[in-house]
Amino acid sequence: MRQLVRWMLVAAAAGALITFPYWSAPWASRFATTVVRDALILAIFALSLDLLVGRAGMPSLGHAAFFGAGAYAAGIASQRLATDQLPVTLGAAALVAALLALVIGVLVVRSEGIFFLMLTLALAQIVFAIAFQWTAVTGGSNGLAGIGRPMLGGLDFSAPDSIYVLVAITFVLVALAIWGLTQAPYGRALIGVRENERRMRALGYDTARLRLSAFVLAGTIAGIAGALSAYSTRFVSAQDAGLGSSVRAFVTVLVGGAGTLGGPMVGSALVSLIERIVPSLLPTELRISNAILGLVFIGFVLFARQGMVGLGRFAWLRLRRR
Repeated sequence: MRQLVRWMLVAAAAGALITFPYWSAPWASRFATTVVRDALILAIFALSLDLLVGRAGMPSLGHAAFFGAGAYAAGIASQRLATDQLPVTLGAAALVAALLALVIGVLVVRSEGIFFLMLTLALAQIVFAIAFQWTAVTGGSNGLAGIGRPMLGGLDFSAPDSIYVLVAITFVLVALAIWGLTQAPYGRALIGVRENERRMRALGYDTARLRLSAFVLAGTIAGIAGALSAYSTRFVSAQDAGLGSSVRAFVTVLVGGAGTLGGPMVGSALVSLIERIVPSLLPTELRISNAILGLVFIGFVLFARQGMVGLGRFAWLRLRRR
């Protein structure tokens, strides 16, 4: 009975999230819908990174390479193939991101710790340099503008509310898929690799293959997030594949709580709040959202390493003991 109630609450929350632009119309502005949409895209991106950081123990500073690859692939497929069909453009984004993750993953998954971190950073910077300099394909420093919003058969997602619904549905599906993976033996094997890779090898697991599969899966999901970003803003730039984008996702995961499903979600909400809402409440000369975000990150690293989810659990346990 308790499980049924839990799933009913999840379904109600998902339904409310997907239909947000419609039931919030009387009191929420278009800006609110845009902020929530961008937060959901960041949440998908952060969930993909958490597969590496929180589940498999592979902290990456190059994850934006797959986000940018997916965004460029969706935009280029839309323009070069003259199609706005979602299966084509989103499929291109997922495929290109997966192939790039496979190539990079083969080179990095056997390394660990700081070596893994620096290798992912270096290879991602190569992807950024290609995106920045390959002007004939990516638009170079000017970026890729005028990306069309997709259609699915007769369903047109060109309207702002429609593209929000597409993003929200994708977010729900990705969250459910990652939850399913974490509950399956595969997810528990990844945690085993994170905790004690040598012991997992002794038990007969091919840990390199497990790490590579997680790397490719995370890259594919990041590519899908990149495609959704390209649809939403109708623009892609090399910065989408840059270090700043990787750091933003990394901060989102750590502030929310690595290794948890809810962590990247609440982290994306906090980061979006700091980036989009807080600056509008401050005087023009004090609109320093990056500095505020940096201070918040430092605070969590020093005083709450389990993130917002960890703080929530601690508060709940304190209440139950009273």
